[in-house]
Amino acid sequence: MLQFTVLLAAALLAGSAIAVEAYPSGEKAYTQSLNGDWSFKYVRGLEPGADGGFTAPRFDASAWATIPVPANWELKGFAEPHYADLLKDGLGLYRRSFAVPAGWQGRRTFLRFEGVAFGYEVWVNGRKAGESSASAFNRHTFDVTDLLLPQRGAGNLLAVRVTTKPHGFEFDLNDDWSLSGIYRDVTLFSLPAAHVQELATRTRLLDGGAAELSVDVALSQPGAQVRARLLAPDGTLAGERLLPPTAEVRRVAAIRVARPLLWSAETPSLYRLQLTVSAGGKTLQTVEERIGLREVSIAGGVLQLNGRPVKLRGVNHHDLDPQTGRAVTEAQMRRDLELMKKANVNFLRTSHYPPHPRLLELCDEMGLYVMDEVAIGHGEKNLDKPEYRDSILARVQPTIARDRNRASVLVWSIGNENPITDVEMEAGRLARQIDPTRPITYPKIGSYFAKNYERIPEFVDLYSPHYPSNATLEGYAQKLKRPVILTEYAHALGLATDRIQAQWDIIQATPGFAGGAIWHFHDQGLLRTSAQPLEAGKPTQLAWLDKFRHYDTHGLDGADGLTYADRTPQVDYWQMRKVYAPVQFAERYAAVRPGAQRIALTVENRYDFRSLRGFRLLWALQRNGRDIQQGSLAPDAPARGRQTVHVPLSVPADAATDVLALQVRAVDEQGLQVNERTLRLDQTSVAPGAAGAAGVGSRAAWASMLPAQGEPAVTESEAEVRVALPNWVLTVQRASGDLAIRDSSGKLLVAGIYPHSGRKPTMAEALRAKTSPLWLSSTLTTLEQAAVKVEARGGAVRVAVSGYYPCRTIWPRNPQQSRPQLLLPGRMICCRVARGARAGPAALAARRDRAPAGAV
Repeated sequence: MLQFTVLLAAALLAGSAIAVEAYPSGEKAYTQSLNGDWSFKYVRGLEPGADGGFTAPRFDASAWATIPVPANWELKGFAEPHYADLLKDGLGLYRRSFAVPAGWQGRRTFLRFEGVAFGYEVWVNGRKAGESSASAFNRHTFDVTDLLLPQRGAGNLLAVRVTTKPHGFEFDLNDDWSLSGIYRDVTLFSLPAAHVQELATRTRLLDGGAAELSVDVALSQPGAQVRARLLAPDGTLAGERLLPPTAEVRRVAAIRVARPLLWSAETPSLYRLQLTVSAGGKTLQTVEERIGLREVSIAGGVLQLNGRPVKLRGVNHHDLDPQTGRAVTEAQMRRDLELMKKANVNFLRTSHYPPHPRLLELCDEMGLYVMDEVAIGHGEKNLDKPEYRDSILARVQPTIARDRNRASVLVWSIGNENPITDVEMEAGRLARQIDPTRPITYPKIGSYFAKNYERIPEFVDLYSPHYPSNATLEGYAQKLKRPVILTEYAHALGLATDRIQAQWDIIQATPGFAGGAIWHFHDQGLLRTSAQPLEAGKPTQLAWLDKFRHYDTHGLDGADGLTYADRTPQVDYWQMRKVYAPVQFAERYAAVRPGAQRIALTVENRYDFRSLRGFRLLWALQRNGRDIQQGSLAPDAPARGRQTVHVPLSVPADAATDVLALQVRAVDEQGLQVNERTLRLDQTSVAPGAAGAAGVGSRAAWASMLPAQGEPAVTESEAEVRVALPNWVLTVQRASGDLAIRDSSGKLLVAGIYPHSGRKPTMAEALRAKTSPLWLSSTLTTLEQAAVKVEARGGAVRVAVSGYYPCRTIWPRNPQQSRPQLLLPGRMICCRVARGARAGPAALAARRDRAPAGAV
């Protein structure tokens, strides 16, 4: 049976005075939104001064400003936004009036806050209704019935004092903007005296394909009956039960479903659970909840859903918009999830707190797996202090009680990157007590995990190391016996997700690796206006909309998204989409001949539950970039299976000297293109890649690789090497190694062919370069000690150029180190040499892997 939180009242009340449990019925006649414009005053510091009496109904607030609720006051111009620990002292004083409908007479009235940053106190008609400091990201509800004016329809006064720094606020400061205020919905609702306080559901799969849904209800008082009806996704009745009492206020029963439509991200089937609370033959309350029938389990060190292994192709996600901050709308949430789905993402981690509840409902509907995180991130300095224990534990129950009926939530995450402490472990045990149906995990800093993973207790179901290297990840594949989710990996600072392909290959091949979440889905940027215009051509690390408006990511702190702050995809968004694609093509090229033929194409289905039946493989034969033949195939590879399909091509007889390619696109039933591949069609006997087999890194070329007519003529002088053919002439200057190609009339065709040593450093690399050397040049143009060598072989001519390239680097300020040089031919070298010495071929030969001279 599921455990309810009546046993945990001490932990709950530690963070919230007079907070209560009341399950929202959703009945429109008994629900009133208090969103809208409120009277507001911002106070710098933590003392209200002359405004301390603002809670009194007669207080004159006519000179106050107004602020919308929900909103962050920093984004409404009342204070400057600050990042993470830079949060400043501040108070927000809120007031508004409300009327209670006459039809609520004789019922209980509740006031619910979905999210307030960072702590708050509530008064109704001048009397204190309650307070909360148990996380800015948790829902809290207060029974205000006895504080309301007796005459129905009269104006009641609601006053709220919000502070930026309540006890334990540090646990809510993470790698993001620390924005304040009432930023989620405020709702007034009414319930009968006997009502549902808590609801917990659980699915158990039975032999023969049936499923059993357990329904566990806690009532506010004894004496009432509860009937449960389960409606299938098509609206038909799937089952019905009267819930017998198991204690004074508990009602529990199980509904058996013979042929269930199981929920997964690939098949997000949702049932409707309807509860009716009645007494004396009179209906008191109705509750409806959409649920998914699914079971999470672990078998043989593998995370499973509905008895099958799953791979979680994920991202980390913040509730943050560049213009509205944490006051996100449903449209903004849906936009994010649609972008994820288009990038083949099926998993998100709610870093580092429970998200807006609507986000999880949308994940249920649209089909995404979720790791829901209890907000115990940061604040490490307070983890061992006894005075913070109750505040830490008070964050667990509201998270789980609100979200445990969400089908999309597979795992509870207990905090983020904290050391192993007694109170952290206690929080995990509390989560297991409240909800034993889901695994729990503790995300850890990679280096800390490597040293301490054996200390993590057995009751912790999953391992979650951060940012392992490829070698470390391969090692974990051999020695970790619990399922692994990389809750953060392939950090997207700048464009730094370069290791995602290699790491996902390891994850895909390792049964115990359930998946991972890239940090981060979007840049944590706020739309700002600059007093000074952007100087054209000047380097900037910010994304600018125009010369005055930009997205402030607090330097590099928040510039770590796969999309920009406005959700415009960056390059690595598309890279992730390719790596995460659930339909993969094995071949990169194919050999063809003139005429009709069939090309074999291996299709891999990486879905965990569904076959590819319903997909279409749209193909096109391209000649010099233009489609000359098209067709469609219908794959049906089973889940986690492969199949070979055959593409019927007709290669033109006169295409011997043309560039041929086969383009293939995988499109699902909704028309979404999930992956594509362009295969090179090889018409020659040359092995694929032979033209580039010489390698890269040196300035060398076989003249026969260029369009040739006749034998090349070689002329050498002290100044240059000249290779001539009737239609063009190639020259290489001996002093500089500069290469140029001219036509027969002397017109310059090509010049400035230089080695490409890499690329511009990413933001992450530039940060690391503060403590270690970094090669900055991406194209090498200045060659020293050039040596030009000419070699004729079988009617072809090879010209090789070698020498030294000076290294311009971000270099540690150490007087014992001098700037290195790059030696060619061979692999690019960025080495440390003693002052006054020059590294030559002999000195470096033992320190590099030599590569053959390659093409220009």
